[in-house]
Amino acid sequence: MMGTGNSGSKKDKNRRTVREAKEENKYRIFRMLILALNLIVIFYSPFVRGLYFEAEQLPAEIFVLVSFALFWILKYIENNKKFILTPIEYCSLGLVLIYFISILGSASTRLAISEWLKYCMYFAVFFMITDLASTMKNRLKVLWTVIAASMGLCIVGLDGAAGGGLTDLLNKAFDFLNIPVQFFGLYVEGRIHSTIQYPNALAAYLMAVFFVTVAISIISPKVWQRVLAGICNCIITTTIILTLSRGVMILMSIMFILYLIMIPKGTKLRAFIMMFCAALSGIIPVLFSPLSGRSNSSLWLGIILGMAMALILTVAVEYLFKLKFKIASRLKINPYFLIIPAAAVFIALLIIINIPKELELEINNQERESGHYFQKSIELKPGKEYRLLFDVSYMNSDTENSITVSVNSRNKKNIMFGGDTKLTEVNEKNAGVLEIPFTVPKDGSLVDIKITNNSEKSKVSIDNAKIVDGKTGKSIRNIKLRYRFVPDSVASRFQNLMLSRSFIQRQIYLNDAFEIFKDNWFTGAGGGAWSVLVFGYQSYLYWSTQTHAYFLQVAVETGILGLIILIMLLLSIVVQYASEYKYKKEEDINYRLLQGTLFASIGGMFLHSCLDFDLSLSSVFLLLWTLIALFNSGYRHNRPAVAKKNEETVKKTGLLQKLSNLKSFNVNPIVMVVLSFVIMIIPILFATAANFEGKYRKSLEEGNKDDALKYIKNAELLDTFNADYKIKHADMLLSGESITKEDFETAKELVESAKKVDRYNAQTIENGAIVYMKMSMFDEGTELLDRAVELMPFYEETWQLKMNMHYQLVLAYLKNGDFDSAKKHLDLAFETINKAKKKNERNMNPFVFSEKTMGYLEKLAYIKENFENLDLEQIDKIKFLSINEMDINSDNVPDQWKIIQRERVEVSVNEGNILVNNIRDNTPGSFQTRNIGFEGGKKYKIELIIDNREDAAKVLYYIPGFHGDFVQLERISEGTYSANIEIPSDYKSEDTYIRFRFSKDSLIKSLTVTEI
Repeated sequence: MMGTGNSGSKKDKNRRTVREAKEENKYRIFRMLILALNLIVIFYSPFVRGLYFEAEQLPAEIFVLVSFALFWILKYIENNKKFILTPIEYCSLGLVLIYFISILGSASTRLAISEWLKYCMYFAVFFMITDLASTMKNRLKVLWTVIAASMGLCIVGLDGAAGGGLTDLLNKAFDFLNIPVQFFGLYVEGRIHSTIQYPNALAAYLMAVFFVTVAISIISPKVWQRVLAGICNCIITTTIILTLSRGVMILMSIMFILYLIMIPKGTKLRAFIMMFCAALSGIIPVLFSPLSGRSNSSLWLGIILGMAMALILTVAVEYLFKLKFKIASRLKINPYFLIIPAAAVFIALLIIINIPKELELEINNQERESGHYFQKSIELKPGKEYRLLFDVSYMNSDTENSITVSVNSRNKKNIMFGGDTKLTEVNEKNAGVLEIPFTVPKDGSLVDIKITNNSEKSKVSIDNAKIVDGKTGKSIRNIKLRYRFVPDSVASRFQNLMLSRSFIQRQIYLNDAFEIFKDNWFTGAGGGAWSVLVFGYQSYLYWSTQTHAYFLQVAVETGILGLIILIMLLLSIVVQYASEYKYKKEEDINYRLLQGTLFASIGGMFLHSCLDFDLSLSSVFLLLWTLIALFNSGYRHNRPAVAKKNEETVKKTGLLQKLSNLKSFNVNPIVMVVLSFVIMIIPILFATAANFEGKYRKSLEEGNKDDALKYIKNAELLDTFNADYKIKHADMLLSGESITKEDFETAKELVESAKKVDRYNAQTIENGAIVYMKMSMFDEGTELLDRAVELMPFYEETWQLKMNMHYQLVLAYLKNGDFDSAKKHLDLAFETINKAKKKNERNMNPFVFSEKTMGYLEKLAYIKENFENLDLEQIDKIKFLSINEMDINSDNVPDQWKIIQRERVEVSVNEGNILVNNIRDNTPGSFQTRNIGFEGGKKYKIELIIDNREDAAKVLYYIPGFHGDFVQLERISEGTYSANIEIPSDYKSEDTYIRFRFSKDSLIKSLTVTEI
């Protein structure tokens, strides 16, 4: 009975399959047209700056939504109402919905809408490819399109590394044809960026395609296609290496193993050999690249040789598998034994690239900036004693031969922001063996060893370097100063990874993102929230607009609900793979190989997204959704049958059975057509508004304010959630010659609206404050600037704007005789010093006020000191006035001053005065003011007041470009020193500070520099 039932079920299934096939053939051309539209997006998206910026995203979104509408018109014609069917589809639609919900409570409404539109685009592409790629033939078309796009990325990037000849021709062609595309920044600082512009994202993209290309080289029906795939993978491998992406290279080694586990038996050996061939041939061009010290022109030669090697190896593999290992079978040898020689070659390569060589330092030549010194960083345990040992030999015997070895330590703060602690420095002449003891501080993380050849006549060779325990003499580490076959630039990138600036920085990003998530844990802060909220949470000032971890970014933007949906998406992918792996073993092996490959590539991209922000680039995310669609397509069109055989089986496979038998969520195709066009209106409005904003800027440049106002008004009406347009519109209304009451009220409403839709954006709040000031709404402007400081406390220019506002208001109130209001803003200005110091307490890299901000404060200090008897004309003549207790970065040095020789002098604040202590009485140290800005042809008065309890001190001062050496400051009376100087009209100097030197310890009460 059971057998009969199953037979009937299969017959029904076959009838449905035949009927669906007939319907597909009937509208085949229409289906192929829509598939072609999707392939266009997949192909071109990486070449327009990775589709990262909105200027490129909006046309892509419109194009995809048009395609999606056509797709549902096709469904209407076919009378097909099937919509969501598989777990992956439910979760993907869930992401779209949760991003829409997050708009309601978003930190920036405009950014949230923009992010939601991207997810609409991703879902549309995902769903269309899922439906249209129902056959192996169509899946291969999609995958070859992905490979073609990848090859374009590789060729453009490699051309950049080779000098950019091809891309120069392309740029000229684009310019001639008026195509708004330009290729630039393809190869920067020794790393291939290509048009995606971010080397790590490019490497992640190519990593996913690498495994796809391996599968294509096995399952393609024609030999030439398999050979072509092998050549493509050679080029992909070369490009990945030249991105120098540490994360991808480490992940690739893990993915090799996981990939071989995921694909079915019968394909593992060939896949292993094809990956090995790609690696072997892909290394050849690297040997001819700038990375190996070759000229740019040699790279193409290396690429041709690598492609030739890939061709030979792929043909050889084809020949071996065509013979089906007849020789091996006759000798009763398992074909898998071929892994042994391949593994041996792989191990040999690892050994070869780790072969060290002695360090050779060039002659110390003043004309040569490098080559005569070498620096290496090693990680050692903090708080322990060590000894550095190495052998030294000189190429030319000379009594003047010498080297200097310095050992410094860096903690995590030093790694991030610079600086170090000197442990020891040794200068040795003609030494054969050097032994240098040092102790790592308790907070030390990295030890930097710098070896400098001081000789002008002899090269020096360093070998056998090692670190031993300072107490026991036990060898701790042999130091490979250089590698014979690996360039220093490559080796250094893979050393001390956990203590690299990049790794520490990512940890900080994650910590800051988690703090945002904790405050918005339920529904999130909306799409794009990180880019506006991070400044209020960050541990120091950085400008990254991405979290560098996709899962945490989703959590920040959509809260716990979005994170759950994302996790469910991952689980759905795993469950569908497990279901097919278990219940579709009878399927064609090529199908199972492709599904395993897609699963591996998808997993690799998600894994890398935990380390970087590659999924923030729409082209990379589109690739991921394309791969998910292909993976889901096989499951949707041919779900595995999970039968209820007995009670025990049901218990074991209940989940798989439930997922396999999910009911379809159907929808009327006309509804989806209408919805597609409704959503499409938004990017059209955004794009049109951006066009008007461009015309507004052009009109301003031409001085046509009437047209500029018209264009920005249109832009603001079309893109009503864009706060920047609102502020610009308000500013234009207030810039006219005659401002009506209606203009004033409209401008006020626009600022209020901008505050609501972008209330967490410090730049919007700042610009709103400036508009309020133009409207003489001073209290509202002050309130907004305080808000901007809270949103972006580590950005000095916000504090500068705040100080400038107080300064301008104080002057205005003084001129109008409103002394109470002037006094109020004076007090607020000086309260700002303590507020900034308070904010700096949690800043890993505390800021100080800029010279411009200090200039405002110094003028305000002059006003405060002379408030009762003030000469307004004298205010602008104040060039410097010491505010002794201003130390907002809490380094115990007044912010207006800088110590030049810390080993000779100490400067601190003592009861409102600056205390200068000479550490060495016989050699007084120097310290100097901030840049003052002396101008040629003007006269200045320098007045220094000190309070010495001992005999009068001798005070020397020096102005660069004006004095040749220190000169004595004239003593006018007890504790008062002064000088009048006239700066020559041809005076030119970037540094215009005053440097002081005191013969005795002194207390500085004040320093004033005024123009006379």
